[in-house]
Amino acid sequence: MNYKHILLSVALNKDSDKVLQRAVHIAKQNHAQLSVIHVDLEIPTTYEGRLGADFQTRDQAIRQKSITSMNKLIRSHDYEIKEHIFHSGHVNDEIIDSIEEHHIDLLIMGHHKSSFIKQMLSSPSEPVMRNMPCDLMFIKLDDDKD
Repeated sequence: MNYKHILLSVALNKDSDKVLQRAVHIAKQNHAQLSVIHVDLEIPTTYEGRLGADFQTRDQAIRQKSITSMNKLIRSHDYEIKEHIFHSGHVNDEIIDSIEEHHIDLLIMGHHKSSFIKQMLSSPSEPVMRNMPCDLMFIKLDDDKD
């Protein structure tokens, strides 16, 4: 089975280049389209004005920084990216919605070693796994000797 449309979830951190390199390799092997998603945490509007900060301005600044970082990352690789997807909100909801909207058949995510408790309580990948509408591949990020 070859994948047709792969979605890479990028956290825009020190491991982003590594997971993008691997996703490009997998997309080339499958002659697949490759899209990239990044989800910024949504700043709750409930607190706007109460803490003396303009959350809308801060949210826009965070989003622009993410877009700039994503564009820089993508330009560093020689594979066409079909969709650059940016959202603010809950990671699992935004990823699953994007998978369905863009007809994704493989999601690739980076994954760090962690204890079972930490994984279940704080990992953004755990809720995605429970509700995954397509195949899921984790790229091991710890202790790689690439």
